[in-house]
Amino acid sequence: MTFAFVSYWHGSYEDLWCWAALNWLGVTVESGAQRLLERPCVQETLARYLSPQARRRLHALLASCSTSMLILFNLVFLGGIQVGKTYWYRIFLQGWPWVTLSVLGFLYCYSIVGIAWAQTYTIL
Repeated sequence: MTFAFVSYWHGSYEDLWCWAALNWLGVTVESGAQRLLERPCVQETLARYLSPQARRRLHALLASCSTSMLILFNLVFLGGIQVGKTYWYRIFLQGWPWVTLSVLGFLYCYSIVGIAWAQTYTIL
């Protein structure tokens, strides 16, 4: 609902409705993945087969993909559909595999730092 309101507020352009749909889809996928990963059977399986470091790496891998899509969605909002298409084409299609892996690798490292920061400085 919030994304639809923002799209309407900013003028109901096609780019904004596309942005709203992409964000809604992104939030839905993230929420579904989070619910899946919070299930006790999945938690037990991850704890049994993955070390804490491996679980942190899995978390960072998922976060890097999510962040990459967030960048795409924000480019659509700020620059329009054509800018989003250019990002998608240059990073994921034309740049495969080296550019894609470099971007995702950078975002993975960024996620690892963020996870470590949160674990270190979170006040309970």
